Amino acid sequence: MGDVLGQVLPLALLDTLGVSTIAIPVWFLLMPSGLRIGRVFGYLALVSLGYLVLGLVLLSTLAAVREDLKSALESPAGDTAMGVAGGALLLLAAWYGLLRRERPGSGRLVRWREQAVGRSSTAKGLITVSTLAVVLEAATMFPYLAAIGILGESALPWPSQAAVLAVYCLVMVAPAVLVALARLVSKSAVHRPLRRIDIWLRDNARENTAWLIALAGFILLSNSTAYDRIMALLSSD
Repeated sequence: MGDVLGQVLPLALLDTLGVSTIAIPVWFLLMPSGLRIGRVFGYLALVSLGYLVLGLVLLSTLAAVREDLKSALESPAGDTAMGVAGGALLLLAAWYGLLRRERPGSGRLVRWREQAVGRSSTAKGLITVSTLAVVLEAATMFPYLAAIGILGESALPWPSQAAVLAVYCLVMVAPAVLVALARLVSKSAVHRPLRRIDIWLRDNARENTAWLIALAGFILLSNSTAYDRIMALLSSD
C-alpha cells in the first residue's frame, strides 16, 4: 500500500488547487456578512464524500471492463481514437487558456453562495452547490482520474483501494479545512491572505485548468502511433 500511496498522494496535492477544493471554499469564507462557517465545513465534507463515491464507482467499473478496455485501446481503432482525443484536448486547452473570455454575470454565483453558506442557507442549497461543484469539475480533474487509474492497475485488494482513495479525498480538502479553521479562530488575521488567495485563484484559474487539459491531451497523444509519426516528420526536417 505504501508504494501506491507514494504515487497517488502527489496527485492529491495537485487536486488541492481545484476549484471545488480551494477556490470555492475561499470564496465562501470571503462572504462579507452572515457567513455560517459550519456550512463551509459541511460543504468540504460533502465534496470529499462525493469524490469518494465517484471514485469507488469508477474503480468498480474499471475492474469490470479492464481487459476489454485494454484490448480496445491496443486495436487500430483505439489507437486512432486515442490520438484524436489527445489532439482534441490540446486544441481545447489552447482555446480555453488563450481564446475563451469569461461572461459577465456574477449575480447568480452570489445567490448560490448565499444559499450554501449564508445567513439564509439551507441544507438543500448546500447539497446542491456541493453536488454541482463535484459534477462540473470531475471531468477536468486529471490528477484525480490518473489516481483512479493507478489504483485500478494496482494489486491492492478492494478494501485497501477504497482506503487509499479515502485518504486521497481527505488530502484534497485538507488545505481548505485549515484555512476555514484559521478563519474561525481569527477572522481579522486571515482576511487579507484570503483576499490575496482569492485574487490569485481567480486570475489563474483558467490558465491552470488549461495546463491540466493540455497535460492529459499530451499523455493520450504520446501513447498513440500518431505521436510517433509527428516526431518522425519533425525530425526529418
